[in-house]
Amino acid sequence: MGIESKHPHYTNTQDKWQRIRDSFNGNDAIKGESESYLPRLGGQENNEYESYKLRAVYYNAIERTVRGLVGAVMRVDPILEIPPKLEELIEDVTNTGVSLKDFISYMLAEQLLMGRQGVLVDRNEERPYLTGYSTEQVTNWLEDRVILEESYRKIHPDDPYQSEYDIQYRELLTEEGKYVVRIWRKDKKGWEMIDEIFPSRKGSTLNDIPFIGISGEGFNLDPTIPPLLALADIGLSMYRTSADLEHGRHFTALPTPYVTGIDADSELKIGSGSAWILPDSSSKAGYLEFSGQGLQALEKAMEEKRSMMASLGAQLLQSPKAGVEAADSVRLRQNAEASTLIGTVKTVERAIENALILMAEWEGISGDINIELNTDFVDTKIQAQDMVSLMGAWQSGAISHDTFLFNMKRGEILPPDTSVEDEKELIDAQGEMDLGAGIDLNG
Repeated sequence: MGIESKHPHYTNTQDKWQRIRDSFNGNDAIKGESESYLPRLGGQENNEYESYKLRAVYYNAIERTVRGLVGAVMRVDPILEIPPKLEELIEDVTNTGVSLKDFISYMLAEQLLMGRQGVLVDRNEERPYLTGYSTEQVTNWLEDRVILEESYRKIHPDDPYQSEYDIQYRELLTEEGKYVVRIWRKDKKGWEMIDEIFPSRKGSTLNDIPFIGISGEGFNLDPTIPPLLALADIGLSMYRTSADLEHGRHFTALPTPYVTGIDADSELKIGSGSAWILPDSSSKAGYLEFSGQGLQALEKAMEEKRSMMASLGAQLLQSPKAGVEAADSVRLRQNAEASTLIGTVKTVERAIENALILMAEWEGISGDINIELNTDFVDTKIQAQDMVSLMGAWQSGAISHDTFLFNMKRGEILPPDTSVEDEKELIDAQGEMDLGAGIDLNG
């Protein structure tokens, strides 16, 4: 197989990855796989199966969940401590117009969805940049090399306006202590290396592969159980139940007329302008209508699976609770559900930090680099009455100034990139002052 060979862990996990990816991509991806996700009913002809599939409804819970969770993390901008020269580069960190903030959002989504990805630090003649690789693109890995699947646009040799996308492989390896990049493309003879690159730093070759592999909460490429696999599987099960429910509704929704005691060849018309004259007193006419619990059982199954998806992370699908739930109860419940996010956030945080350090080293930029992503996933802005109480407690000497500022920080009154220590320095720079003087917090 050569360069296109897949790691055994890759082939063993590939089916799980496809279920999750298709689930995230939604209705067209799921229905495009036909019987892989929706088996044909016994005796169904092709046209009957296509109608059966068309009536089914796919609820894309997993896409909504990922978007919601990424939004919860990114509702507060990341706190960046980076050298000024690096700030110019992160405005377009990929050299394709993607900012660092958007790149972080992409990484969070991929990590939540698949639990595995990679980031390559690369450089052209002008500048270093980052390239993200999805789970499926990292196809093989050994101690001294990583194989990445990419796509490139191939122009038709006889028509410059006609093109198509094809696959190429990027091989990252160390050979005799030097970092080498090889590009492989397929022609009529098979896979051939079309380019070999020896990246350098100020004229000196690199010793290590500048690729950061992330899997689970660690830096490696061995697949782990994708975080949202259970949610994807319940979503697919709900899709199959929906197909059966809509199939049943289709055939039972409208009553069917019946007549007994007449010639089978008789032609009857239904409507206010028609009258039926039955031949004898034993003849009967009526409507066949569905009765029984069959469809109710399917409807109940749909609700049960919807509830299961909510408990697995799709909070956006949960029906509002009866009555008014206390704000503190909502906050505690959401924080408990969101606590599983913290590991993912911290892993992405460390990966981005390491990638920017490599990027700065390649550009010859010195200085500390620290990244801090938001882990307070619930809006905890301090309420007016709480602000009054805090101010009163500070003015009366019941709490210290540090405690007052700490609560201001937790209540998101201070700017995201301003620490308690920073705020104290700003206050000292303004001179001694009474923060409460001249302020009527009650009205």
